[in-house]
Amino acid sequence: MTEYVRKVHIVGQDTTVGVDTLASESTVTDEIDTGTETSPYTLLTPTTGKKITTRAIVINTDSSGGEIAVKFANSGTIIYKIYVGKFRGQVGFGLNLTGNTNEPINVEWTGLDTGARIFVALTYKEE
Repeated sequence: MTEYVRKVHIVGQDTTVGVDTLASESTVTDEIDTGTETSPYTLLTPTTGKKITTRAIVINTDSSGGEIAVKFANSGTIIYKIYVGKFRGQVGFGLNLTGNTNEPINVEWTGLDTGARIFVALTYKEE
């Protein structure tokens, strides 16, 4: 069998091509205690020479107010943001945003209850 990189070799009409996008994606999860951590908090740093492309995110908190944003650290591009007074948690899909080479992802918050906790789950691909 011949192997191809970034090419598809199809023979015949009844061929099934396996594409497993989840095999190339990863998820990072973290619970941040704002009583001991400070904003901005580095959630994810890419491997040297790589970029992070986001796929989906979940943000939850036990705070009754404030704002939480997940951003690319250098460019400041907002990946996802919630306004806690209205929503204590949100899920975002289809967030196909790509950071710069070597650009980490930070979680930033303001106005949260003292000692609030934040849970973040980010699905991403490193390229």
